[in-house]
Amino acid sequence: MCAADAILQSAPAPTFSIGAADAEDESNMSYPVTFDVVRPERWSRAQLALRLVLFIVLGMVGFSLGALFLLLYIGLPAFAALSLSNEPAEGFLEHDAPAVVKVLRWVMATYAYFALLTDRPPTTEPERDVHLEVRPEGHPTVSSALLRILYGLPNAIVLSILMWVAALAWLIAFLLVLVHRRYGRWLFELQTGVLRWMARLLAYQASLVEPYPPFSLGEAAPPPVHA
Repeated sequence: MCAADAILQSAPAPTFSIGAADAEDESNMSYPVTFDVVRPERWSRAQLALRLVLFIVLGMVGFSLGALFLLLYIGLPAFAALSLSNEPAEGFLEHDAPAVVKVLRWVMATYAYFALLTDRPPTTEPERDVHLEVRPEGHPTVSSALLRILYGLPNAIVLSILMWVAALAWLIAFLLVLVHRRYGRWLFELQTGVLRWMARLLAYQASLVEPYPPFSLGEAAPPPVHA
């Protein structure tokens, strides 16, 4: 008994890092792309008219926001594959990813403006009203970047259906802003959720993140990544 007591007294006491483990679990439970929009108190009817003018101009030149999404859906994997053919994955995530995230912030601010989520054109400081954060991770390759054009199709198909719902919600919000200069929070949350879905998909297409985008309008945990 004395020998056992001596061993127990000399052995170091076990330590438990509960707080660090909880923080790590919380980090693992959050998807590496977050998106949110600051809701205006009121909307301007002048900005409402400006949106209509811009929609007309885009239509006259044969372009649309849907065409922009299609261009990004195909162009981002192509850009990632081209970059990865010239540098390793670590270099791509360190050097190219910040520039791609900056472009995506401007893109999502543009969509947020046209979706009546913000009332400020994204000419300067798009991050003032639209918050897009991407945590680059993974080990992308040229082949994995190009295959995302195929892998992202299920997510993109569901997104296209949601866009039709968002278009109807946009019309309701437009009429409410025209009359009351504001609209219901549930419409705002719906539009924000659709753009959050889009932001996660575009970040995935750009090979900025490894987990597949969740089929969710809200903030969601990433699906498990299988080796």
